[in-house]
Parts: sequence; structure tokens; C-alpha cells
Amino acid sequence: MTRSRFIAIDQMDLRFLQLRSPTALAIRNMANSMKKRGQLTPVVLTGEENPYILIDGFKRHAAAQSLGLETVKATVVNVDLTQAKIMMYLMNRAEGLSWIQEALLVRELVDQDGLKQTEVAQLLDHHKSWVNRRLMIIRSLAPEIIEDLRLELLPPGSPVSLARVAPRNQGDLSAAIQRHGLSLKEIHTLIDIWCKARDPAEKQFLLRSPREALALVKDEQAGLLALQKVRQLLSFFKKGLDGPLQDLDSNAQLRSCLTQIKSQMHAIEQILAREEQ
Repeated sequence: MTRSRFIAIDQMDLRFLQLRSPTALAIRNMANSMKKRGQLTPVVLTGEENPYILIDGFKRHAAAQSLGLETVKATVVNVDLTQAKIMMYLMNRAEGLSWIQEALLVRELVDQDGLKQTEVAQLLDHHKSWVNRRLMIIRSLAPEIIEDLRLELLPPGSPVSLARVAPRNQGDLSAAIQRHGLSLKEIHTLIDIWCKARDPAEKQFLLRSPREALALVKDEQAGLLALQKVRQLLSFFKKGLDGPLQDLDSNAQLRSCLTQIKSQMHAIEQILAREEQ
């Protein structure tokens, strides 16, 4: 049976902090809670004394430091480092880990601990596809992007899109996303455009003025949607012409409208042809 005791903060090894780093807001909230009610839950440690390895309680540890405490209540468990990482995930599963924390843990279990993806899936109680997807994406991200995600400088869903871009370009895109405060939907659209762009000048425009580029794409999509509606209306109208028109005025008006439509369509075709040259 494990028992709680008070252990000095400076006797704790924080090697797993990158896998479970709390935000500044979370630390402040925890510090306020500890100031009012004290430490309600012990931190969890493993290993031998001097230093113990912190498994769970990174918010409590950081909050205690900010409050100037020298010791915290702790429980010491006897597990190896791989088991410690698994415990860290399972103990915080209900609270919810960020995508980057999950991906970092999966990568460490596979690359450093030598576990197979199927083993990781079983230990973390997930399907193999859950493990494989996180591993595939994080291996495609540049180190600075991983750090931006850890610091919550990028939206949680952005790694999926950024992983489509070559690592050498991810930093520039991340900077543009942060500078212009793009939403997740805008990020997905911007990277779609980036992946289709071939002209370096066009890519520089995307980095320099992403919102302007997104507005142009939105206008273009609206134009395409309007053309699709015109096509549907013409098709619907054609089906309604089962017999000859008896009203000569209606016949003349229809011919006039069709002539104008053909003229506009011809002008659009000429513009598209020039752009393709």
C-alpha cells in the first residue's frame, strides 16, 4: 500500500514535463486553489530518492513553486519509466490531454521505449489507427512547430494541415498564422492554397497577406457557385420547354436573354484562356 508524505520540490526530476506541460493559466488557477484550500491531491512520483521522477501533478508542482512552498504532498509508486508514461496518460485521460501531448507520448513510447504501435494502442486503450495517425503527423512536423503547439500558439487542430507542408516551410506558415490570428478553418484553406501554388511569388503573397488571399478564394468560390446555379436554372428551364412557345414576345425575350448569357460566357472563357497561357 502506498502512503503519502511530504517531499521537497527540489528533489523531483521533471524529465516528463514536455509530455504534460501545463499552461500559465492552469498554473495560476491551481495556485489560487491551493492558496484557498491547500493541496487536495498528492503528486505522484517514481524512482529512488534524490531525485524522484514526477509522473503526475505538474500543475501542482508549478503552483507550489509559484507560492514559494518547499515541499508538496506526494505518493511514490514503484514502476519503470515506460509504465510511468502510461500511468501519466491514464491518470489524466478524464481531464483530457492536448493533441500534441498525446502525439509526443506516442512518439516517445515508440521511438525511445521501443514499443510497437499495436502495443502502445493496447496500453493506452486506443485503436491502432489512433496511434498511427498521431505518430505519422508528429513525425512530419518541424521542431519549432511542435514547440509552438506545446505553448498553445497554434490552434489544436492545425497539426493535421501543417503536416501536409514541407518542414522547411512550416515555420513561415506558423509565423503568418500567429501574426494574423487565423482560425482553424482559415488555416485549412490557406494550406490548401499553399499546396496547390507553384509560383514562389504566389506563396510569398500567401505568407504576407493571408487574409487577402483567403478573401480572393472566397470570391472565386462564390463565382463558381453562381455559375453552377445558372447551369441548374438553364437545365430546369430547358426541361420546361416541351413544346414551341406560342407567345412571340416571350420567344423574343428568351432569345435576347440567351444571347446575353452566351456573350458573358464567351468573355469568361477568354479570361480563363489568357490566365492559362
